[in-house]
Amino acid sequence: MTSRKIIGLFLLLALLLFYSAGAMMLAVNYLPDSRWAELIYYPLAGILWIFPAMKIIRWMQPAENEE
Repeated sequence: MTSRKIIGLFLLLALLLFYSAGAMMLAVNYLPDSRWAELIYYPLAGILWIFPAMKIIRWMQPAENEE
């Protein structure tokens, strides 16, 4: 494995850890006690982590001329 892939692995693990903890704390502290709020928040929070993860995964990929 290249060093980029190892660093990316740890970045993805850190992202998952901090994002899930932050989303949970946000939900517990600020989400109103409403089924509708939960119905909107949890799918949205479950999808939004994908965008920073995609950037990390793209960074991990080798350049085309670097094979």
